Amino acid sequence: MMKVLSFRLAGELFGIEINYVKEINRNVEYTAVPRAPDKIVGLFNMRGQIVTLFNLAKILGYPWAGDHGKVTCIILKSPPNNPNQQGFLIDATGDVLDLDESLCEPPPANIDGRNFQYIRKVARLDHELLMIIEPELIFN
Repeated sequence: MMKVLSFRLAGELFGIEINYVKEINRNVEYTAVPRAPDKIVGLFNMRGQIVTLFNLAKILGYPWAGDHGKVTCIILKSPPNNPNQQGFLIDATGDVLDLDESLCEPPPANIDGRNFQYIRKVARLDHELLMIIEPELIFN
């Protein structure tokens, strides 16, 4: 069994293994960084730690409508010996799902137009597909 936090991004259902997640922050106010790469949305202060926020929609090749005031983000656990805090914006959080590995398969190799190299697995749920991201590939 695999525990996955589901979330919505650009109308699609995504997930991330829960062991990568430090916390979910809602109503975050961040500061844009002038001349930063477009994949970086900005920085915010999380209890005295500076967190770099990434635009996951742009990284994955989806349109991003921009924020409308305060945003929701997922903060990742930092790897050992790396004090940098990272997170990414999402549209909405979902549930923590217990997924049987038999429901998961690699993403199809013939999909073009999106950055599917960042998708580790695709899980078949009752009414839609859950694309499980690989944060080590995206944010390193």
